[in-house]
Amino acid sequence: MKHVLVLVGPKGAGKSTLGRILDAELGVHFVVVEPLFLALREALGAGHPDLERRGFEAVRDAVWAALDRYDAVGFETTGASAQVPGLLADLASRAEVHPVRVLATPEQCLARFAARDAAGHLPVPLEQVGRINALAAQVELPWAAEVDNRGPLDASELVAAVKRWIGRPGSSGKVGPQTP
Repeated sequence: MKHVLVLVGPKGAGKSTLGRILDAELGVHFVVVEPLFLALREALGAGHPDLERRGFEAVRDAVWAALDRYDAVGFETTGASAQVPGLLADLASRAEVHPVRVLATPEQCLARFAARDAAGHLPVPLEQVGRINALAAQVELPWAAEVDNRGPLDASELVAAVKRWIGRPGSSGKVGPQTP
């Protein structure tokens, strides 16, 4: 069985960090989404009416191509786009899909977003990030796990849950901040 881990949360919640951890520790191939959108934006133009739809098609195609080579693939999304349900349905036709909610406070997200290197990311004005993140906070999916990144990140339980999903021993799907 093939597996797709979908890290869902606001911009600046730590989805990319979690993707890199899962890639490094478990070999879950992490598809970096924003360069796919950037390439399309350059080819079609920023105002093209099909940019969003075609961007999510490019994500689907990249995940499908990765599933040809890997048993487990991950990617990230805010979940705020109306394209996400169709994308997840398409992916579920070829793999077991595991949506993972990534939580962080709005203040943390804005601070992380403002501090990140903008290269390789879609240009989003800071004033729009709050609106996008408010939509992301309302996303409801059948969560396979939840990562609480409002404190020091301890991804060990997510790593254990992913091991369980891909056929290795593991534990629960709840991940939270480290407790003293």
